[in-house]
Amino acid sequence: MLYTKRFSNDLSLTKISSIFCQARFGQRVTCPKCKSRLIDRADSECWRCRRCWSFFGLRTGTFLSKKRISLRLWYEVIYGFVTSQPAYRLQKILKVKDYRTIYGGYKTIRKALVQNSQKEFKKLGFTETIEVDESYYGGKFRNLRKKVRWKLRRLGLAKRGRGAKFRKQPVFGIYRRNGKVYLELIPDAKKPVLEEIIRKVIEKGGEVFSDEHFGYNGLVGLGYIHRTINHGKEEYTDGRVHINGMEGFWGLSKTNMFSYKGIRKKNWNEYLKEMEFRYNYRHLEYDYLALKIIDALCQKVGKSSLGS
Repeated sequence: MLYTKRFSNDLSLTKISSIFCQARFGQRVTCPKCKSRLIDRADSECWRCRRCWSFFGLRTGTFLSKKRISLRLWYEVIYGFVTSQPAYRLQKILKVKDYRTIYGGYKTIRKALVQNSQKEFKKLGFTETIEVDESYYGGKFRNLRKKVRWKLRRLGLAKRGRGAKFRKQPVFGIYRRNGKVYLELIPDAKKPVLEEIIRKVIEKGGEVFSDEHFGYNGLVGLGYIHRTINHGKEEYTDGRVHINGMEGFWGLSKTNMFSYKGIRKKNWNEYLKEMEFRYNYRHLEYDYLALKIIDALCQKVGKSSLGS
C-alpha cells in the first residue's frame, strides 16, 4: 500500500516525534505539574522539570499510554484508521505479529474521539438552522438467527420502525445546516428524552426542523421556532423546511457501519462517535484527519474515559 511506504520512508522518527510533541505540549514543552518552561530532556520521550524536579513523558496521562507501541507504529495505525483499513488487513500490511496490537490501537482511537467530541461541542446558537431526527441502528429482522426471530415473535417484539427499539439501538441526531452533526445514544425516542437533549444542545430561539414525531410537539413551548415536514404523506421538502441533511447522514453512517459486520452493545458509542468524526471532517484530506486524531490521542484522559 502506498500510504505505508509514504509514512515509513518519507518521515523520520524525529519528525514523527515532533508531531506528537507539538500536539501534546504546543510550541514549547512545559511541565504539566507546575507549568514551568525550565525543562531538561532526559530522553527522546521524557523530560525533567528544573523547578519541581518532576519527570514527565510525552505519553503520560494521555491515550497514548494505553498501548505500549512505538510512535512510528502509532502513526501508521492512525493513518490506517483514517483510510478505513480493517484491523486484520492493516496487521498484514504492517507485518505486526499480534492482531490485538492493531485492534487495540483502533479501540483507543475511538475512545479518544468520544472524549474529543465532548470537548469540541459548543452549544448551537439561536441564529442557526438546526435539523433534528432519530434513527435506529441494527440488523434487519430477517437476518437474525432463527431461534432469535422465534423468541422475538413470542415476546411480541418483532416490530418495525420506532417499535424496533427493543432489538435495535435508538440514536438521536442534531445537525447544524451546512455544519456538523452531534449524536447521542438514547434509551427511547420519547418526548422527555428528546427535549432534554435539545435544551442542552440548542439555545432557545433557534429554528428547529423535524418530522412530525410526537416527541417534538412541545418545542414551541420551550422557546424554539419549530417547523415540521410530514414524511407520512411523502413530503420531503417544503422550501427551507426539510431534514435531508440528517437523513443523508443516517444513510451514509449505516452504510459505513455495515462493514463492521456486527458491533457489541457496549461499544456502540465509540463506533457512533467515529461516524460523527468522519462526517464532520469529511472535507479534510487524510493528512489533516491524521493530525486531528493525533491531537485527540494526546489529550489528557478524562475521568469519564478511565473506566471505559
